[in-house]
Amino acid sequence: MIKNLIWDFDGTLFDTYPQMVQAFAKALNDLGIDSVEIDEHEIYVVMRQHSVGSALKKYASFYGVDETKLGEINKKYQDQMVMAAKPFSGVNELLDLALNNDGGNFLLTHRDEQAKDLLAKFDLLDKFSGFVTSADKFPRKPKPDSLNWLKKTYDLSNDQTMMIGDRQLDVEAGNNANVFTALFDLNRTILHTGNPDIRVTALSELLDYLKQK
Repeated sequence: MIKNLIWDFDGTLFDTYPQMVQAFAKALNDLGIDSVEIDEHEIYVVMRQHSVGSALKKYASFYGVDETKLGEINKKYQDQMVMAAKPFSGVNELLDLALNNDGGNFLLTHRDEQAKDLLAKFDLLDKFSGFVTSADKFPRKPKPDSLNWLKKTYDLSNDQTMMIGDRQLDVEAGNNANVFTALFDLNRTILHTGNPDIRVTALSELLDYLKQK
């Protein structure tokens, strides 16, 4: 039985990408790029298929702006705007499923402590037993160091643990740590999936899958 769930945050637990893309576009505006030149959907795809870091590098080069400055302004706006994000439908049910099966929920995110603030805002923080954020300075996914630390610290067995994320690197990190993997690909953006055990477009599909495991 899969009863321990290791969760990515952005695009998995919380629908933060609308705010992340808007923050990125606003940062470009501040650096003199007119909104008519900005394709927000393309920015979203780059963030989902790769990373925010890749988006910074790509668009700093494309628009001829300073990458470091773009990153600083983007972070400022993102920290403000992401606080308006909400959990995806089905999150609560999956969190409760793990707890009701005598398992646990664990957060693994490249975001900072703000992720915990958002969980607390929606009364979800107490449903988590362990956390890895950017403050912990682990190598970034898909390297498995952070997952392996969670497994060792909380005695999580491979055959009872699943990594849930919205990007290829989440799946690859789970594969590298030898746990089950689920790709939550809301609008089928991910082209190379890393071969998850299950790929879903709604968390309700994952709930049904886990109930049968």
